[in-house]
Formats: sequence, C-alpha cells, structure tokens
Amino acid sequence: MTGRRETRTATPVLVRRSFLKGAAVSAAVVATGALFRPAAAAAGDPVLHLSYDQPNGSTAIREAVSQTDFTVRVAGNPAERVPGVRGSAFRTDGFSTWATGQFTKPLAAQLTIQTWIALESYPADAEQPYASLTPSSIIHQRTGDAGFDIAINTYGEWWFTANLGGQWHTVKAPWLFPLYEWVHVAAVVDTTAGELRLHLDDAAGPRVARVAVPAGTQFRQAAGAPLVIGKAAQDLTTGVFLVNALDAAYDDTRIYDVARGADALTAEYTAGIAGASPAHDVALQVTDLRFADDILRPRYHAMPPANWTNEPHGLVLHDCKYHMFYQRTPNGPFKWQMHWGHMTSTDLVHWANLPDALYPQLNDREAQQGAVAGDGLTGQGSKGIWSGDVVSVDGTAHAFFTTVNFGGPFDPGITRASSADTDLVHWTKADAGLIDKNAPAHVADFRDPYLWQEPGGTWHMVIGAATDAGGAVEHYTAGSVTGQWTRAGSPFSTVPYAQMDIGSAIWEMPVFEKLGTHDGQDKYILVVSPIGRSVSKLTAPYTRSVYWTGTWNGSQFTPDYAQPKMLDVIHGHLSPTVARGPAGKPVAIGIVDERSSSRMQNDLGWAHTFSAPREWRLLGDGRTLGQRALPQLTTLRAGAPHTESGVTVTGERALGASGNQVEIIARVDPAATGPRYGLCLAASPDGAELTRIYYDGADLVIDKTRSSRNFEDEEAVLLRGAYDEAAFGKPQKFHVLVDHSVIDVFVNDAAAFSNRIYPTSRGADGKAASTGLRLWSDGGSTRFTQVDVWQLQAASSSATP
Repeated sequence: MTGRRETRTATPVLVRRSFLKGAAVSAAVVATGALFRPAAAAAGDPVLHLSYDQPNGSTAIREAVSQTDFTVRVAGNPAERVPGVRGSAFRTDGFSTWATGQFTKPLAAQLTIQTWIALESYPADAEQPYASLTPSSIIHQRTGDAGFDIAINTYGEWWFTANLGGQWHTVKAPWLFPLYEWVHVAAVVDTTAGELRLHLDDAAGPRVARVAVPAGTQFRQAAGAPLVIGKAAQDLTTGVFLVNALDAAYDDTRIYDVARGADALTAEYTAGIAGASPAHDVALQVTDLRFADDILRPRYHAMPPANWTNEPHGLVLHDCKYHMFYQRTPNGPFKWQMHWGHMTSTDLVHWANLPDALYPQLNDREAQQGAVAGDGLTGQGSKGIWSGDVVSVDGTAHAFFTTVNFGGPFDPGITRASSADTDLVHWTKADAGLIDKNAPAHVADFRDPYLWQEPGGTWHMVIGAATDAGGAVEHYTAGSVTGQWTRAGSPFSTVPYAQMDIGSAIWEMPVFEKLGTHDGQDKYILVVSPIGRSVSKLTAPYTRSVYWTGTWNGSQFTPDYAQPKMLDVIHGHLSPTVARGPAGKPVAIGIVDERSSSRMQNDLGWAHTFSAPREWRLLGDGRTLGQRALPQLTTLRAGAPHTESGVTVTGERALGASGNQVEIIARVDPAATGPRYGLCLAASPDGAELTRIYYDGADLVIDKTRSSRNFEDEEAVLLRGAYDEAAFGKPQKFHVLVDHSVIDVFVNDAAAFSNRIYPTSRGADGKAASTGLRLWSDGGSTRFTQVDVWQLQAASSSATP
C-alpha cells in the first residue's frame, strides 16, 4: 500500500508561531527568542483595573482602583499565571478556575468593559441543538434583570448584552472569536449616542459591531452581584463536571465609566501586542505548577497538556515529521464537543503539542440564518469532530473524519478537510459531507474511516459499521483521494461479519495494513474495536481491539480464521492508530483508558493517556501479530541501567533499583522456572500497594487487587488473558515500561498489553512512595539471568517544535 507515507526529504524550517484561527485570521510569525517588551499603559482613568501580576499560584488578584482583592476560584488545579501582554496573565483551565470579586462603582449612561484575552478553545456545551445551548462568558456582572455580559458559545459566536432602562439589549459580533492569539475586546454602552458597541482588535485588524438603543436610557447595574471573569452567567453541569467555563489567558481587564472610542482602543491594542507573549506556545501552555504534585500523571507517554482525550488517530508522516491527531475536549476532563487534538514528533517518542486541528462548527446556512432545534447540519461536525484518518499526498494532507450533527444529512457521515501547511495547523473543510450513513440501507451507524492507496492508484476506505447482525466494516473506493467515493459491490471480508463478530453492536477504529510475507504470500491485518451490545468495559467480553490476519486480492480480504485474535493478551488498551515507522514497519499507538471514577478525573484535571509506541510484525506461524516496544524508546533512558545477574528467586526479592518512571527488562532461563513467575511493580514500603505481573503456565496475569488504596479505582481486580505459547514462546523476556499510572508490558518482544494502576502512597516528603520493584516466583524457584532497570526521562508534549 502507498499513500500513508510522505517521501519528501526536505528539512523543515522551524519557527515560533502565534497560531491563529477564526474568521479572516492568518498566522503571525514571532521571532524566536524575542523579548516581551512592556506596553504603554492605557490612557484614561478606569474605575476597575485587574493586572494579574501576582505570583504563579496566588489566589488573590489585586484590583488597583479599590485596592481590594478579587479571588481565583480553584478546585484541583492551581491559580496559574503565564506571560501576558503587560507582565503576567491569568490562566483559566476551562472547568475549575475563574476569578470573581465585588465591583460597586455606580455606572449610568456610559461604560466600557475591556480586556485582553487569548482563547485556546470555544467553551464546551452539552451536545444538543443550537437553540438549547448554554453559552459561557468572557466577563459578566448580571442578575435576571440587571447588569451586562460579554458571552460566547461553543461555536465561537459572541455578543454583548446589557440591561438599559429595564430592557435587555444585545449587539452580536458578525465574526467568530479568534483562537490562539492575544486579542483586545471592548464592550461599550453609550446611551448618549444611543448605541451598544462591540470592539475587537486582533491580527486581522480593528472591527466594530453596533446596535441602536434608546437614547437617554440608563444602564441598570446588577447591584450586589459579583463580577465574574472566565465563567458563564448560567452554569451547565453534567455529573461532577462544570462544562461551560472558559479555557483562556486574561490580561489587563478594565472598566471605565465613559464610552471609549475605537481609535483609543485600537491604539491600546497596537501598543500592547508589540510586547505580548506568543499566545499558543507561551500564554496558553499549562504551567509546571498545574501537575507538579500529581503522582499519577504519566510523564513520557504521549498525551495532551491537560483535560480529556480518547483515541489517537490519523498518524501520518508529512514533510519529514510524524503528526498524530486524537480525540480531545480541551475545556476539561469530560467528553463533550469533540475536537481533533494535534501533536507532532520526529521519532514517535518525543511529542510536541500543536493547536487543535478541527473543532465543531455550524454550516454557512445556520451561521447566516440562525439554527433552530432539530435543524439538520451538513458536514461541519456541530455535535463533534470524531475519529478518522489522515493521508499525505503530494505535499497536501487530507483528514477524513466522522462528522456528527443534530439530525438531517451526515448524522453521522464522513467528510474531509485538507491542509498544505508544513505544520498542518490550518485546515479547510469540505463544503459538505462525502458519505452519509443512510447510503447503505442496512447500516444503522458508522464511524472512523481508514484509508490506503493501492499501487495501481485506487484509493480504499473502510469504515467501522453497525448492522442488524452486529459489527462490520463498510468499504468504499475512489479514483483519487479527493474524488467521488463509491460503495464497493462486495463485502470487504469474504467471511460473513456475523461469524467474525464477538457480540458487539458496532466495530470502531478499523485499521488495515500489510503485515509481512509468509510462504510467498503477502499477509495483511485487519484490526477493529468492537463495542456495545454484550461487549463491556468492565465485564467479559471486554471492550478491546481484535484482529485477523489474512490475504488481500485488491478488492476483498480473506481472513485466516473467522473468530478474531486479541490485540492485547489482557484488555485495557485499544483503538490503535498506525503508520510506517523509521524501520518501515507498522508502528501503533493506542489509547490506555482510565479505570477511575469521574470524580477522580475531575480532581486530577485530565483523563486518559496513549500507549507507548509498538512496532508490529508477522510472527513465524504467518497468522499471529507480534508486538514489541519501538526501539526509539531507548532514547528516554537516563544513563546506565541498574543490573542484577544470575538471580534465583523463590517468593519475592526486592531489586536494588526503584521508581515509577522506569524501564525494566527481565530475562528468565525458560528451563528453570517455577509454576508462576514474573515481576512486582509500584510496591509501597509496607507492601499495602503492589501490582504483580506474571505467567502461570497458561495465562498472563496482572493482579491489581492491591494496586491502589484509592477507592475511586474501578478495576482493582485480578485480570488474566490466554497466552499462546506456541506462537509467542515460553515467557523468557519481560519488557515493562512503568510511567506512574500506566504500564506497557511486552513478553518475548511478541505478546503485549497495557493497563492502568493508581498507586497513591506518599512519603513524608509528599513524593510517591509506591516505587518498589521486585522479582517474583511462586510454587518453585525461577532463575532470572539478567535484570536491567533504567530510569527514564520525561518526553515533553507541550513545547512547540
């Protein structure tokens, strides 16, 4: 297959960018290493002034006019400060931090509310029709019948509303709010001139929206109501989560008791932006303070800087760099209004975070005419941009994704966005969807396209599907990647899907790749993730990825067997995204999802992580997938290993090395083993916490019954999976990667599984205490010929490359 690899060899030129999104917005390049120049102070006398120049972590914000303190509301995450426009800026996280305080200065016929703000994402909302949305607020002070609100919804529409003489009046911006850049926003009440105004100064230039109001009316102030920055006037909660706060950085917030003019506001923007910090890679980064004391958060596994993630997908080599996209909610550790997150790497190990590639949008008709409940959308993904795939062709990347809307066509459907950027930052969506779920009548649901190109030029797409008989894949072809897609005349598999399914409702995240050659035949692998019906996260049959090997004739796949094999020996990892690695072999990265409660995820401020990269190959029987840790992971090793050789163990034996960010390679003499043998990880000094991984002669086992003292752990159980000793060989090499709460296990560089543990013990210094490592043999002695333990470095996923 071709089309999943980009063969251009030009070396990319790296620059620091302030990445910009929104209507009529373009990227602005900021010189690497430029100093943040202090801007001139704004002219005039504000009646409120918040500068946010307090230490990182301070919950107090001094209001300069009254010399009183506003308070940062924190829950879990700290009160962060980041480099701003003038000194420091206040960083909100999208769900648990905002600022509030009292503002009582009387206001009457004129006022101006202004602030600098850099917005990472539009606020989340419940996935419901447009008319039922609950917007967020940039800043507000309001009650039911008084005050003002600069509001914004989940699609980037925003407006200013104020109560004048007992009536609410609103001016709505005709442009979407920009993302990933510092902008200056001002809302003006001028009843002397008889108008409300909304000012925006950004990289696209100054813009003003206005609406007429009755001249001579008075602004009705919300007496006694707090002034709130970064949270909605009306909260939307689901379970333990506040959904509709803002994920942003704020600086230099002011209120005036006069109606300021456009020229003065633009002059402030021009002076301030010259010294502003770069928004994406400075102001909108998560500070080191946020997770400094988090002993569960992984450090070298790929994952977003914060908040919620799910399946990685669209792993592709483009212009000499790997790009990985993934499901993301940037506003909190909850699953609403799905985005495509984006990170990039040169080695599939060290990842750098980039701005979100795709996010929910209204289509043009709705943006112009206003949506109503039940309106059908086209291919913009107003209910979420769900998983898909990316291919790079002749310097242009094409993202095929699942669009979910509120009824009507393409709900769900498959559509496309394209980017010719070196960094794949700016994307243009197709005007409408490409493939509608309703095209094949027998398909009840489908999602997650996966693409490849045959050597002869034909493009193929498989899509995970739900039918009356259970999970399946749909198969489409096209003459070019941007051409018309036609449903194939025959099923993708020569074996009926009903015989292949494991009792699911739908197959998700299909992958189809050439795996190797056996007995002169090219062998392929089909991987899917069945969910629903009898398949469950916590009870068998478990939610997990499964696979078939087989042959491919260019139009149909013939599996070697009807019932699938398990991708992982033990469930806990699924939905891999795949690309050809540095050695030309398939490399897969999947999701290792949480086994913790929503409350714990809300407290932590993040949810889910990705697996360590795995290199795939065809094993000697021609029917089994072999998986090993990607060799490039050795670049994480910090110095020489701790080594112990020729150790015979009966019971438990502590190793002379410890840690919760380590790599272990333990080699065993297969002729000198007890009935059960393996390793113990994450052991506390008193032994109350401990995770045991071992082989019992038939199964691989992970015993998590003592992994955590935390009662929020959903899966504190013993799990086992059948081990194919004929295919994998008797376990004689345990290769284990431990990264705080996630572990990856490889046996004989062939069998694999990943899982989650939640050790919570801390020492007197507050640091993790469950770091002990032990060798284990039960029912007899086992000889460990050599054990190596490396301490591993963090692989940052926050800095722009």
